[in-house]
Amino acid sequence: MATGVTTLYLRGMSTELVREAKAKAARRGGTLASVVSEALARSLEEDDARTGEADRELRASERWYARQRPSLLKRYRGQYVAIRNEAVIDHDADFAALAARVFARLGARPIFMPRVVEREEPVRMRSPRIARA
Repeated sequence: MATGVTTLYLRGMSTELVREAKAKAARRGGTLASVVSEALARSLEEDDARTGEADRELRASERWYARQRPSLLKRYRGQYVAIRNEAVIDHDADFAALAARVFARLGARPIFMPRVVEREEPVRMRSPRIARA
């Protein structure tokens, strides 16, 4: 946690939420700022934990795809596959349609959805040039 302090103004907060936070601060004998700071820190830590787990799941799906590509080519060549827990959970030739179905079913979460091809083609991205005056 950072050692410095600063001022944070929060507009548009729910009156009820602010009232509850003030009451909690009073019960603890602390300040509203300390209650809000602790809640914000906890929320960010939880978010980091969820993100870390999602990243691990995504990398595991990528590794599984790399190992299973030969067998996936036989069944899904040229199609997009959605992979979760070392299994193809859906597939489609249209990426947008696949993504819509998968996210409708699972919610907004990282899901590995590669196009099943013989070998990956490199993506070339040009770097923007800086205009010099």
